[in-house]
Amino acid sequence: MRSIPSTCLLVILLIAGQPCSAVTAPAVPADGTVTIYRCVDAKGHLSLQDEPCPKDSQASTRSMVRPKDAPARPAPPPQAAPNPEPPSDAVEYQDIPPPPPPMYQCTSYDGIVRESEVYDPNPHCEPLALYFPYPQRLTPAQAGACRWVQDSCVRLSDEQACAVFRLKKREAASALLRAFSDTEAYRKSELQRLTQIIDESCR
Repeated sequence: MRSIPSTCLLVILLIAGQPCSAVTAPAVPADGTVTIYRCVDAKGHLSLQDEPCPKDSQASTRSMVRPKDAPARPAPPPQAAPNPEPPSDAVEYQDIPPPPPPMYQCTSYDGIVRESEVYDPNPHCEPLALYFPYPQRLTPAQAGACRWVQDSCVRLSDEQACAVFRLKKREAASALLRAFSDTEAYRKSELQRLTQIIDESCR
């Protein structure tokens, strides 16, 4: 006969036949019940066992349903991969300064260079005597004749234009210091105009 220590009584009553560390679990009938025998011997010692009590003991029995393990939890469904975020339609704008106003460099037939904010080849009629090595030999009709000429003008790059505007600003500031009262307002407005162009387009 296998005896169950009294210290396991509470555990047996609570978990209905689960074995403690000191005993072997009783056999479980096909119907899933477990019979526990409560035996008290002549000296009053209490024992719980899975076999009938001795004849000289006071015996009582209790049938318990052996608990079953809860069914295993189903595995969680696999999580779907997050949808990739659509590309943003936002456009990053860079702070690109506007180009400076056009600036042209014009060269005359005799090599004189000038800058102009407008395309101005300056067409004009030069006296023919300027091109003749012996003007005194010209007839009156020839001496009064002229030849149409114009300057060669090319547009400067934005960087070259900014360099010209900076030079013009320094010249305008110097001219304002020497301006008379009748030209002071114009010199001041010209300096402000050049300063605005440089601040906006030549940073």
